[in-house]
Amino acid sequence: MDGSTRRAFLGAAAAMTGTAMAGRATGGGGAIGQGPAGAPPPRTWTDAKTGRRIVRLSGDEGGNKLYFYRNSFTPQGDLMAMSSPRGIVLVDIETHARRLLVADPRADLMFTARRSRTVFYSVSDPGDGQPTDRPRTFFAVDVDSGRTRRIARIEAGQIGAINADDTLFVGTVAYGDAPLQPDLPDPRNRRFGQAEYAAVGPDGRPLNFAKAKGVRMLQRWAARVPMELFVIDLRTGQRRVIHTAKDWLNHPQFSPTDPGQIIFSHEGPWHRVTRMWRIRTDGSGLAATHDRTMNMEIWGHEFFGPDGKWLWYDLQTPRGQVFWVAGLELATGRRLWRRVERNDWSVHFNVSPDRRLFAGDGGDADMVAHAPDGKWIVLLTPEPVVDGETQAYDPALVTPEYMRSARLVDMSAHDYRLEPNVTFTPDSRSLVFGSNMHGQNHVYRVFL
Repeated sequence: MDGSTRRAFLGAAAAMTGTAMAGRATGGGGAIGQGPAGAPPPRTWTDAKTGRRIVRLSGDEGGNKLYFYRNSFTPQGDLMAMSSPRGIVLVDIETHARRLLVADPRADLMFTARRSRTVFYSVSDPGDGQPTDRPRTFFAVDVDSGRTRRIARIEAGQIGAINADDTLFVGTVAYGDAPLQPDLPDPRNRRFGQAEYAAVGPDGRPLNFAKAKGVRMLQRWAARVPMELFVIDLRTGQRRVIHTAKDWLNHPQFSPTDPGQIIFSHEGPWHRVTRMWRIRTDGSGLAATHDRTMNMEIWGHEFFGPDGKWLWYDLQTPRGQVFWVAGLELATGRRLWRRVERNDWSVHFNVSPDRRLFAGDGGDADMVAHAPDGKWIVLLTPEPVVDGETQAYDPALVTPEYMRSARLVDMSAHDYRLEPNVTFTPDSRSLVFGSNMHGQNHVYRVFL
């Protein structure tokens, strides 16, 4: 952002927040920075247990960040897009000033472009049922001028990502699926609230959130609903199907560097599915990217590394017992498994843009790791496994490493029905995450 553009941004931010430096105000106290009852959360505080500085990026009205692998930063790394009850907001990464970019509460933030200073969002048609079952229109807005243009429209489905040269969307659509929680319109796509699941066990007693979610996921997986994986050409708006299945297709992602490479998942109970797949935009190259080696081995929440060469994911051998952040080098097939302690297991992991560090957003005791002390934002540093001997190296075998952890944010007051979705900032010097630790959903930044 050049000087004149930054001055214009700060002027707009001042009109929105009352100060162009709102993110630098101080306030709050207590173990997690809790302010007086009924007051807005503090704008900045030092975590009493970790000593790390935390800044609230969202305004007093609250806000939410994108899913952990969705890009929310401009290519220059100066601005971040996030959702608010008022629409889509831009945050200046240097000053933490905020500006309302799209003043429409219906605007559903999708992601930012890889090459241009563009934010993409959708607006679903009104009606009953899940938003993914209703027509929706996609828009692109320039972050500097505010000019908006219509991109495309689909009759049903959802978009997962934009490719490396900003020419294609990838998405999925299901024909005849039902909500995971029948008495809620769409529990997994509620933009500003926690997900909700309810089910009873064989004894007729209500299950906790994690187990109820498992029941609903099993029901949806077993339904074998017809689905399509498709791409949309952003220049023409043309939609083209590249894969059909009755598997539960989800989480389509583009490589950040290869415009033609897609990964996607077979959703469902992780111990019952072959989770991760790759495919090219012309429909070729369909292949699984991890094979099960033992009963109850699970893997998922996959994401590309910033150079597009590595695919990273949560691997458990077996489920709930031994935890890894596992990597696959796509070109060579090399595998790198980095061991994670139980209390460092996280709903989602992520990797820094400089590829040196990883992070996790923790989890509560009801989740798969059943961690007794797992509610933390953690920084993870890879270390080689050294046993004092010189050994031959076989590239066909898995290379094991260890993740050394450092705790950054006390999440003890966070309700993990809202996923924190931890993400590194472009300079690799801080993390952004969502939390309801103060009651309302907000977006925060913690400095390393």
